[in-house]
Amino acid sequence: MGVFAGVFLIMKYAVPVMLPFLLGGLLALAILPAARWLADRKLCRKLHFTEGGIGAVLILLLSVGSILGFMWLLQALSTQIGRLISYYPVIKKEFCQIIGQCCRQVEYTMGIPAQESSQYIYMQLNNLGSSFFGGSQSMEAAVDSMKTCVVVVGGLILCVVSAVLILQEHGDWKAQFASWPVFVKIRNLFRNLKNGIAEYFKAQIKIMGIIILLCIAGLFLLGTSHFLLAGLALGLLDALPVLGTGTFLVPAALVLALRGNAVGAVGCIALYLVTSCVRQFLEPRLIGKKVGVSPLLVLLSVYLGLFLYGGAGFLLGPLSALVIYGILREWNLLDYGKNE
Repeated sequence: MGVFAGVFLIMKYAVPVMLPFLLGGLLALAILPAARWLADRKLCRKLHFTEGGIGAVLILLLSVGSILGFMWLLQALSTQIGRLISYYPVIKKEFCQIIGQCCRQVEYTMGIPAQESSQYIYMQLNNLGSSFFGGSQSMEAAVDSMKTCVVVVGGLILCVVSAVLILQEHGDWKAQFASWPVFVKIRNLFRNLKNGIAEYFKAQIKIMGIIILLCIAGLFLLGTSHFLLAGLALGLLDALPVLGTGTFLVPAALVLALRGNAVGAVGCIALYLVTSCVRQFLEPRLIGKKVGVSPLLVLLSVYLGLFLYGGAGFLLGPLSALVIYGILREWNLLDYGKNE
């Protein structure tokens, strides 16, 4: 119970606070093999380049490359948004036609006049836009967004700085703590945890690939235009915590049903059920097989993670389970009852 409580408290409260340093440590560990390989080269030995200095240069180059890539992505997105704005009249016309068809279908099935229902929808949309773009709430949202940007940028800078410092002091820490018995167990725990996390993400990538293929095939059978791009987007959406394919397919089925397209609505619901069942079937089996934990425990860790941590529990739940399992195994607590 102490292990369970300790892992929960660390994941819930310590990890969010120490996240920049944790990411910095992961970045340092990722860069360390390349820095060590370059430091062993003859030229670097002659110039007395250490693995810490080489690693710091690699981290700075990676940071600059990431910033340039992010700026390029922003430029590409701004170009696409500009093109989208130029098509605003066409999109608005199509949107109004969809609302009109849905309202006429509601009038046909429920007797509510189409003109009244459409006017009500337009009024609510106008109210939503006014509350979103005007008033004090928009100012508060802008201030909150600015604070979030400052926190994110500061966290990234702290992550890079901590990674450089960790590489500089990596050798000293290793020499100082190598003689501690608890350090050996912690090192074995992190090694097993790293392998478990790698296998977890490999399994998630396999599941995501299968979901993408199912979405592409389902949208193709439904006669959806651009089914390749739409299926890829749905597969990526399914991999995100909490969201899933139902975020798009269920509203799409509702719109199609209101427009009188019963076949398309049933097809969207069927595709959503198939993808959900496939994920629920494959996730515990693939992850449990690769990580070495019971599939039932994996499924339970995902459920409890979402319940305890919220949306982040999709990742923190299985991670907590791996940490707990590694601690119990490394400290021989799993055999405590047998020894008694």
